[in-house]
Amino acid sequence: MQRRNIRDFDIHGLIPEKKVNYSLCVARGPAGTSTELTVLSVKGKEPGSILVVIGGVHGDEFEGPAAIMRLFKSLEPSTIRGTVVGIVVANVPAFEAGTRNSPVDGLNLARVFPGDPFGSLTKQIAYWIGERFIKPADFLIDLHSSGSDMEMAQLCGYYTNPGPAALLRRQVAEAFYANVLWAHPPHNPGGTATITFASDHNVPAIYTECSATRCVSSRDVDAYERGVRNSMRVLGMLPGELEGPQHSLYLYGSGNWERGVLTETSGYFVPTCELLDYVHTGDLLGTVCDLTGEVVEEIRAPQSGYIILRRTLPSVSMGTPVAVIAAEYSSEPS
Repeated sequence: MQRRNIRDFDIHGLIPEKKVNYSLCVARGPAGTSTELTVLSVKGKEPGSILVVIGGVHGDEFEGPAAIMRLFKSLEPSTIRGTVVGIVVANVPAFEAGTRNSPVDGLNLARVFPGDPFGSLTKQIAYWIGERFIKPADFLIDLHSSGSDMEMAQLCGYYTNPGPAALLRRQVAEAFYANVLWAHPPHNPGGTATITFASDHNVPAIYTECSATRCVSSRDVDAYERGVRNSMRVLGMLPGELEGPQHSLYLYGSGNWERGVLTETSGYFVPTCELLDYVHTGDLLGTVCDLTGEVVEEIRAPQSGYIILRRTLPSVSMGTPVAVIAAEYSSEPS
């Protein structure tokens, strides 16, 4: 393990035919304790694309880190073209606490890009990941899972913004071979997530989701590792044919779960639909009851489509997202 300050790390300066693990200091706290990112790198003999893979943007999502660790144990410089760099856990304080947001400043790392080198810890992490890893990359994969309050289908998502990266972004997303492929409407410039920040800098990017229960799913870890390998094949970094079954559903809709179906009351939420059920406008998605068992709200589908995310934690407050519905994909928007 090589220890460095992240300010001194240069992804273009990695030595060919080398496999190196780094511990990169992002920031130091008032007592002198350091926050360090574990970064795994493999650079082949032949030049090629720079692929950056990120795990643990949220601290209660564990399949991504597991897939990155497994992938880098098996990759060898002699087998690849170009460079693969993995950030095992991006949000170290949240990972240590097992929480979605950082316990240090309460911020969500997926909502603060481009960050700030002089800001709070989460903003510093975002800034240096953006500067040292995302901007220099030729492709970005952000491996998420739904977190411990929700469940999501195993999916690969991407934004349909036009531009020179559009075709490659879609090709890699389709080749990832997740169970569900989810295309999103184009996002506005100034994105605060890893993949929207990447898009703002003309770096094609995709992300993944799966259900997270604090017990790492070997099935999803297998799919993530296989998906990254398939992505490398599309990028010309790894030989061989694509592996695994193709997606069973191709959906389209907003990927912002915070703008999904929201509760209007507080209480005890009971879902009445299963993940990937098809619902019609007006169908019952679940109920909220008070602690006497009296139903105080019926939550109904605002549109037809597939349930791609649903809340599993029963306690809800007014404005809590409890479901996201996505329509079946028909055609790429112009």
